[in-house]
Amino acid sequence: MSESVHQYIRLRGAPRERGLQYGRAASERIRAVIREYGILFEKEASSSWQEAKKAAAAYEEPIARFRPDLIEEMKGIAEGAGVDFASILTLNCRSEVMFARADVPEDSCSAIAVPPEASGNGRTYLGQNWDWWSIGRGTTVLLEVEQKPFARCLIVTEAGLVGGKGMNEFGLGLTMNALSVKKGRAGVPVQVLLRAALSQTTVPKAIEAVARAKRAGAACIGLASGDGLAVMVEAAPVGLDVLTGGGRPLCHTNHWLSERLAAGPEAAWYSYTSTFTRLDRIRRLAALEEGSLRRKALFRIFSDHAGCPDSVCRHDDETLPEYHRHCSLWSLVMDLTERTLWLTEGSPCCTAARPYRL
Repeated sequence: MSESVHQYIRLRGAPRERGLQYGRAASERIRAVIREYGILFEKEASSSWQEAKKAAAAYEEPIARFRPDLIEEMKGIAEGAGVDFASILTLNCRSEVMFARADVPEDSCSAIAVPPEASGNGRTYLGQNWDWWSIGRGTTVLLEVEQKPFARCLIVTEAGLVGGKGMNEFGLGLTMNALSVKKGRAGVPVQVLLRAALSQTTVPKAIEAVARAKRAGAACIGLASGDGLAVMVEAAPVGLDVLTGGGRPLCHTNHWLSERLAAGPEAAWYSYTSTFTRLDRIRRLAALEEGSLRRKALFRIFSDHAGCPDSVCRHDDETLPEYHRHCSLWSLVMDLTERTLWLTEGSPCCTAARPYRL
């Protein structure tokens, strides 16, 4: 098999040592991500990279209170990559800092959780497309993290980030799709929340990790496990709700579905471009496959082009400036009963998926 376009990195030892391993191995990609966000902050949020670093400094103390080991890991990443700590901290707060300054947040990502009743083979599946700025191509890393006393994880993320989507040794899987927040606060950023949730042994404990944090921003965090649990957690800076499916597939895009949270002031602050059409589309396609909703069916859904380029499988809109184009950079499906993560090499419609296991 040819080498993957995604860089695979194994991290072991104390937090600082893990960070050093990460930074040294992914230094080129980390520098590319810093350059990418330098452009995006300027073009999308009318903010310089230096201004973004100043804004991100407010998040260091809340992270240190919540997971002090991750501050040490970030410092190790910076040292290993030969960049300043402030830049690594800013990458890990990039959603909170950038989206708070953008005029309108972008649509981003479609996710599906499949309990055993809907898969038809007794297995639990969880998957998503990662829709992001197209200039982020080639910056994905897979981190196999041993982080005692927490769970060993396999994390798919952008180089330099400590959190992302993935699964752990206990058969717990996690996805994330963006939700709008007009006014965040200095607190624990989403990427750190994802790492904390994926560090747990069960879905209930992962929910608790998200619920007890002083959250800085907003996200929908999909959680599922090999023992049959599957939920979507909508988390705001103040307020949280857990969506369940009663044995049916759970689908989510980029607007609030919780009736309680949707009534709040943040819920009207999002792009209307495709979040509603994508949600309707994946729900309809999932209903057609229900009872046999497994890996191949999920990748078929994630490859759908209705409404292209603003489709479930998103593609560059050539009419937009290069820095403003979005696409589905990759797609993943996790079989949490078998504990296998399948990740495409690019857009799911035109690249194959590789299996990864802990």
